[in-house]
Amino acid sequence: MSIIELKDVSFIYGKKTPYEIKALDNVSLNIEENLITGLIGHTGSGKSTLVQLLNGLLKPSHGTVIVDGEDIWKKPKKIAKIRYKVGMVMQYPEYQLFADTVKDDIAYGPKNMGLDAEEIEKRVQKSAEFCGIDKETLSKSPFDLSGGQKRRVALAGVMAMNPKILVLDEPAAGLDPKGRREILGGIKRYREESGTTVIIVSHSMEDMAMYCDRVVVMSNSKLLLDGTCKEVFSKHQLLKENGLDVPEITNLVLKLNELGVNIPSDVYTVEDAVKAIVDLKATSNKAKEVEDVI
Repeated sequence: MSIIELKDVSFIYGKKTPYEIKALDNVSLNIEENLITGLIGHTGSGKSTLVQLLNGLLKPSHGTVIVDGEDIWKKPKKIAKIRYKVGMVMQYPEYQLFADTVKDDIAYGPKNMGLDAEEIEKRVQKSAEFCGIDKETLSKSPFDLSGGQKRRVALAGVMAMNPKILVLDEPAAGLDPKGRREILGGIKRYREESGTTVIIVSHSMEDMAMYCDRVVVMSNSKLLLDGTCKEVFSKHQLLKENGLDVPEITNLVLKLNELGVNIPSDVYTVEDAVKAIVDLKATSNKAKEVEDVI
């Protein structure tokens, strides 16, 4: 079931000026409920503009944005309610922290929602625990934390509002592999436990393959592909023609196929590749060939 629908949506920056740029061009898209959807595209493809339309940070120049069955711009004065339903964590969210303590920063959203003190405290504790923020850290200044910790605080602040939809723009940008796994793995667990619909913008094909249920590909302000990881990454030639790529492990599998090692090309994670090679060794007399090539 779709929780977000974009119908013939276009967006133009600098409309009717010499600097007019069409960032989105007649895009129609459905985002399925309770899934993690990845959004990828080269710089300038329109993906960041698209996600800012989902909670009313931007208003479409043309077309309709429907969230949870409601045209979000039908009642413009109530757009703030949409922003509680669609929580957004922008790229490098640690730069958006401002409160004196971590606890105050996490509590900021729930306070603006008009919740009572007991409910606010409950949400702060729950979201902090989920993001791996201990009680001692809650009393610290967010500006004294590491980059990864700051990102956890920013994420906890959005989670504390219990959004029905969580949108994350490059949530793991600039983090080392361990930090990426912790942040993205935590987001996946959050989705599993809460049922929240999650949309992740990322340049990392490996992250998309590992954590997403579906992938949407933008190119030159238009929707290029929309489907499961298998459906999207099987179009590796089309992706490359549009300045994108497939996960590195997929490139390796494609190369092995070129060398005559018959491994299914719909492999997008290291775990899947290991299983495919083990299966091949168990069922084929090409085991020696696989070992020699690898």
